[in-house]
Amino acid sequence: MNNKKYLAYFANSADYNINHILVGNPLLLSKLCEEFEKVYLIGFQNLVFFPPKKKENIFKFDKQLKLPKNLELFCPLNWRDFSNFMIDKNLIAIHGFARGFPELKVHLLLKKYKIKFIQVSNIGNIQGVYRSLKGSFLKGLWEKVKHDYSHNLTVLLSNFDLIKKIEIRFVTDSRMLAYRKNNKRFFHKIFNYLNLHFAKELIIVNSRSFDQTKEQNITVSEDLIILLDAPFNNYQYVAWRGILDKKQLDKHYYHMRIFLKNLSSTYNKEVVICIHPTENLEIIKKNYPEFKVVQNKTRENIFKAFIVLFHDSSAVIDAILLKKKIITLTSSLMDQNQIDGIDEYVNRVGMLKLGIDNKMKINKDDLLLKLEENTENYSNYIKSTIAPDGNNIGYEKIIKTLKERFF
Repeated sequence: MNNKKYLAYFANSADYNINHILVGNPLLLSKLCEEFEKVYLIGFQNLVFFPPKKKENIFKFDKQLKLPKNLELFCPLNWRDFSNFMIDKNLIAIHGFARGFPELKVHLLLKKYKIKFIQVSNIGNIQGVYRSLKGSFLKGLWEKVKHDYSHNLTVLLSNFDLIKKIEIRFVTDSRMLAYRKNNKRFFHKIFNYLNLHFAKELIIVNSRSFDQTKEQNITVSEDLIILLDAPFNNYQYVAWRGILDKKQLDKHYYHMRIFLKNLSSTYNKEVVICIHPTENLEIIKKNYPEFKVVQNKTRENIFKAFIVLFHDSSAVIDAILLKKKIITLTSSLMDQNQIDGIDEYVNRVGMLKLGIDNKMKINKDDLLLKLEENTENYSNYIKSTIAPDGNNIGYEKIIKTLKERFF
């Protein structure tokens, strides 16, 4: 029997919330659904090592987000569910889960199914590099085992044909392609010659931000001061340094509110707080009672921004592409991993860094001049990491390649 080919997106969301998928790359998702008969979004959170104690077979998402009619959600409770689903199907799957230790089980078991993997890395942001922190050595060691070592183990097992490799990885960071081609180290040459990489082939595409800016007719203005708020108790930070308690968080939000009020009064602009798609809106509103807090509307607000503030958010890529005035913020509560991530943006993009803990007096004209000068520094980053493929629309190249190679 010839099984029918379908396109799928493989996700792994520990809390079953897929808002970040639906909001993160809506244009690509909608275009895939337009071009293919049916697209499956499949969650593997129940099938990893150490799954949630209470397994669910449904996804959570904001009901205001409209799903394409031919996007079918599937969250198997166990491997029998998934095997029954696969009986009459061959899948071309967008690989959307990690290579940590919990996901190793999924990688190993998927080997027996008729699936070809591709990967889409088209955000254009700077990936954090995490390390053990003072006073958190054991936590750091465990994270190394779960992520770095299991990452390398996954690559090793793929070269023994125990785990499926990625057929094509679409990337926005042109340095990745240059590194693979030009690295002269002996072992790297062997990797290239024998094609021992986890992704067999890299193809450059423009970022999702580039695509959306080209496709969507959104008016650009300078009406607002936007804060791209990121949770301090993000699971990645917590894994390396532990949870910040309420007293510590209250101190951070106190200083943040003072800074925002100061900036708002200096430039006579309204402040809008944009939060992550998976955050609890009502809780964040309590942290910023004087300001408007919105969710799933980050992009449209960045287009209206006079100044964009952030400390850890991939949404800043839209602001860089639009050459908005950007300030990256630091706090005394940030650990070294957070500071290192901020410094990467400062060094590679060329944006201004300010601390929120000290009540600084803002010189209106001097700050504005610095911010306007800094926007001229964005061009190199845009060319290498956001729009490295000329004027080509990224999703069109992805869809064209999928159809030519797999369908």
